[in-house]
Amino acid sequence: MLRFSDFSHLPELDDLVGRLVAETSGLTVVAGLDNRPGGTDAANVPAGFLPSGRATIFRVLAGEILAAHPNASCAIVTEDRDALHISRRLGGRISLTHVRPPLNYTEALNGLSRRPALLFVDRVTPENLDPMLAMARAGTHVLSQLDTVYHAQALAHHLGLLSESGDLAGLHWVVGVQRLPALCPICKQPADVTLDQLAQLEQLGRRHPALASLHASPDGGAFFAPGSCPNCNFTGRKGDVAAFDFFRIDEPTADIWTRPSTMPMEAYIWMLAQRGQLALSDALQFDAQQLQRTYSLLMGNEARLAGTTAALERATAQLDSANRLLNQRTRELVALEGIGESLTTWNDLCELGDRVLRTALELSKADRGALYYVRSSEWGQILTSRGWANAMDEIGLARDLIYDQISDREPMDFTGPPPGIQPPTDSPPIRAGHAIPLVAHGIPTGLMLVQSTRKAKFSPGEIALLRTLAGYAGVAMQRAALIEQLRGKIEALEAAHEELAQKERLESELEMARQVQMSMLPRAFPDVAGLTFAAAYAPARQVGGDFYDVIRLDDGRIGIVIADVADKGLPAALYMAQTRSLIHAVARHFPTPADVLHRVNDLLLELGEANMFVTVFYAVLDARAGRLTGARAGHEHPFLLRDGRVSALGGDGMALGLFPKGIFTIVEQTVELRPGDSLVFYTDGLTDIVSPDGKMSDREQLAMLAARHAEKSPDMLCRAVFDDLAAWQGDAPQFDDMALLVVGVG
Repeated sequence: MLRFSDFSHLPELDDLVGRLVAETSGLTVVAGLDNRPGGTDAANVPAGFLPSGRATIFRVLAGEILAAHPNASCAIVTEDRDALHISRRLGGRISLTHVRPPLNYTEALNGLSRRPALLFVDRVTPENLDPMLAMARAGTHVLSQLDTVYHAQALAHHLGLLSESGDLAGLHWVVGVQRLPALCPICKQPADVTLDQLAQLEQLGRRHPALASLHASPDGGAFFAPGSCPNCNFTGRKGDVAAFDFFRIDEPTADIWTRPSTMPMEAYIWMLAQRGQLALSDALQFDAQQLQRTYSLLMGNEARLAGTTAALERATAQLDSANRLLNQRTRELVALEGIGESLTTWNDLCELGDRVLRTALELSKADRGALYYVRSSEWGQILTSRGWANAMDEIGLARDLIYDQISDREPMDFTGPPPGIQPPTDSPPIRAGHAIPLVAHGIPTGLMLVQSTRKAKFSPGEIALLRTLAGYAGVAMQRAALIEQLRGKIEALEAAHEELAQKERLESELEMARQVQMSMLPRAFPDVAGLTFAAAYAPARQVGGDFYDVIRLDDGRIGIVIADVADKGLPAALYMAQTRSLIHAVARHFPTPADVLHRVNDLLLELGEANMFVTVFYAVLDARAGRLTGARAGHEHPFLLRDGRVSALGGDGMALGLFPKGIFTIVEQTVELRPGDSLVFYTDGLTDIVSPDGKMSDREQLAMLAARHAEKSPDMLCRAVFDDLAAWQGDAPQFDDMALLVVGVG
């Protein structure tokens, strides 16, 4: 174990150290300036700065105090477990309290189970100084340390300012420590003492009579100066030596601020110089050099603080930039989700094209655009345009003219006039433009042209987003066109029903599909305490694409699903059966509705049914907890009937079968249910009914009907709503499948 004598080069300190460690009460503070928090490497330490070694002296004194009191109990209170290294053989009489939030020093000191004979605290703070002084006055020898440039009376004054009471009774010792560069023992040489230096020595002798033995003459004497040799790298100094100041306070009387130290650091340094360990010039300039070292350290801290502040400002700027980018990406995702909603709700090719082009201009901040659709291998049309006054939308155009200067496969920059559009003579020049072919399933289906008269170019992110949007738009427009064609074919098929053979063959197929479809709809609902189920269904034709179901899961949980395939007839029935089977297979293996719909969407995309998709609302009802958690995949918002009022359930999401993972999103909503509540799930066939005079129903009308019959049982509510809608429809034809599922909460 290290001892204080290993650091002290003067035997005059042995008696002082012996008196200090033998103390049975009082506060001893070890003071010195070390590296500041935030950096101890060479790059962070100012040139010429030597840490005082305070922490080492603190540990050494703690060990000697323990050795001097072999039977005394000891408590250690510290934030840093490494502040003291205590021998294991002493561990039996030592208790350690680790100060960390929410525990503070005051609570740690007050929480000691009994007053120890010895107390070591890793640092002095305004928070713990008064409790330590109180314990010192009560008979405990307290040892602590303080990182400071002060020593002797100045440190005592500093402690008085730190104390809330200002009462320093109990403070017995202040030990100041400082390390200084030592002379090289190989090349040091006698110093040529000047007359000024002799005068300083005489003043020192008068201030400290005990140093009267100090002597020197202009011809040299007891003092030395640095030399130069390879051993010290020609600096004249090798290693370092510790200097101490011992300030003893018997009683904190009024003269404490003028009382001299028992061993002043100034005298200690001169004795080191007299013994040839310090250069005479270093001893003479100690105060100035100490001030310079302190100033350099403060400047280094200020530089590090400025660097930290600059780094923080840069980080803040980066966060602001990232936040702006995140907001932009959020707007882009919302735009893409809007296109997804368009795919599930718009079948009109022109309306869909106008939405796609408007979104493209918003995302790229462009002011000119045109969208072309290729109808066949020979001709196409300007589906819609924006920013071109002379453009004639929906005008026919030869396919070769559309792709005259633009590739039908690869995106490219294009600042020329749009195909089929003659810009006005006063139109500003195009500065930036990008042409993106629309391709669906490998077949060119159109062209999206985005141009700007204001910006010099589009960013890579904007171009990437436009290309992604074009990919969705190509499929969407092809789907809308196919729906137009399908409608024409359906009309032709209905006209061909006049032919008996074709009608019989069609009826046979539809009857088979109807049986498949009806077998998929539940004939009876699960018997669940506190819940009542009822449903009504009417396909638009012999076979429809709507379905509903109630699935018993586990632990009192019920899965509720209602869906609408975006088609009618046999394909819709088959796609409906496929979707229902997937939901049944997945529902018991995934805990949340969002997880179920994500998995079903992945499976539908893997099965690869072209131009087919389905809107779904799937919810899990926990009967015991009275809680409904639902997820809406592009489907109509269900209603919650409570106390005669109707509210729509929320949640956003995309239809199944369209978007891959990464684009596909689903948002859940949880609703707490009460006895007497009713849940109304429906398909859009109930909101798209046309009356004989051409008026179309809507969601508000359905909500009004549900509220009108809210007090009825689920079964009676279903019948009443269907009867009211049938009366409103009259003789007008039914255009869409109608499905209604009502759940009553008992």
